[in-house]
Amino acid sequence: MTILAGASILLFVVWLGLFRSAILICLAFLLFTFAWRTISSLYIDLTGPVFSSQLQMFIGPGVMTVFQSIAYFLTLLPFLWVFNSRALDEWARAAPTPGLPASQSQLTLSDVTFYASVLFLILLFGALIQGGVIPLFAKIERWTFNEQASFLHRLVVERGDMLCFWWGTMFVAERLRRERYDYRFVGLLAVLTFYMFLAGGRFSPFYRYCAFFVIPFSAVLIVQARDLGSASLFSLLPRISDRRIVLAGTGVIVLTAMMIAFALYWNLTRVRGFEGQAALDAFVERVLVQPSEIGWASYQRVLVNGDWDARHVFDFLFDRPIVAGRNTTPQLLMSETIGEPRTTEHITGGFQFAGGFPEIFFELFGPYFGWIFLLGAGWLTALLSAVMIRSIIVERYLTAALSFYVLYGIYVMYIGGMLNFVATPTYWVKIAALFAAIIIEERAPILPWVLGDRTRLFRRFVVRRPQLP
Repeated sequence: MTILAGASILLFVVWLGLFRSAILICLAFLLFTFAWRTISSLYIDLTGPVFSSQLQMFIGPGVMTVFQSIAYFLTLLPFLWVFNSRALDEWARAAPTPGLPASQSQLTLSDVTFYASVLFLILLFGALIQGGVIPLFAKIERWTFNEQASFLHRLVVERGDMLCFWWGTMFVAERLRRERYDYRFVGLLAVLTFYMFLAGGRFSPFYRYCAFFVIPFSAVLIVQARDLGSASLFSLLPRISDRRIVLAGTGVIVLTAMMIAFALYWNLTRVRGFEGQAALDAFVERVLVQPSEIGWASYQRVLVNGDWDARHVFDFLFDRPIVAGRNTTPQLLMSETIGEPRTTEHITGGFQFAGGFPEIFFELFGPYFGWIFLLGAGWLTALLSAVMIRSIIVERYLTAALSFYVLYGIYVMYIGGMLNFVATPTYWVKIAALFAAIIIEERAPILPWVLGDRTRLFRRFVVRRPQLP
């Protein structure tokens, strides 16, 4: 049963890639995490007991993979309904007809984005050099550097995902409007990932930035599938690929993979001091045990033993966490598994365990109602994703950006189990802003693609000499 459940969710992801590629790209960030944790849970369930150095206990075997796979299916099924063929065809037909390449005198939204991004990256690298400490060479952990880094670095850590999504939107906007890709933004993505490599990033920033960059590409897939009668990857490839995008995509993938491999090796052997077999064991534990270790303990406690207290969980998550203002789900799961003293020591030191979804739904809503809320969260995510992708297609870029901004809290829920984001007033301000943008942009886009004429703008802002009497 365990092998069947794990294989089913992995094959479902492959099926999405082959026959529902728009959904796969739209969910690239989540599907990678789901697949990784499925492999991790299979490892624990099938090879357990395995020792967890973080939990200081043996975990596995068990049936975590079965429960987790069902939860993932419930999360993904609404996307098949919302992103059905008829809806995608309607979105594609609403796309503006592509025109001629923009003239040199036109100032577009992508131009302004590119110029501002180049300036930002120059300042970012300048701040790194001025600080005198480059984590990769200084052999320090990234969270140690984050505490002393510049404002620009902290801005990248907190808002880099949003920036990469916007770059991806500009990358595909040129394709939708002018039938060509804007490769300047691939270059910006490569520069930013290299910066995170220097700043001590190991894996997370690379996969996050690349995943959020490609999400808008699902809009291209939807438009190109118009009149094909099929949304399979095989029928779309001739329409979406050319030599340049294949080379650019391959280059980014190879470069990112090389940086990740070196960063992981460097962190384990030079920063943390592991050698030989110890380094290999630490790598295996990080990849195959830590993503699901705290989830395994939660499944055993709630779904197998029936031990859960909704009132205590709610109180901890929303009223009395160890550290307020952060993701409270890992704090709860850690305190229930390793005890509050160790949890407090870890959390106050800026460290928390991986995982949290979908186990937090069962911790809060119980072994029965948890499934209903999982399905409801999937529907909400699918509908918001539809608003985001459709807005990119019809050139309502502010609505697309705000949709992603609202979705980002849900992404964090799927990755780290965070639920307390819904209790923050600023999140509801984002939702209100999204609704306002949807209503306003039904008439006209707030952020038009063509912002003006370069020549006229130059003449308007040029300073004229005062005439002599």
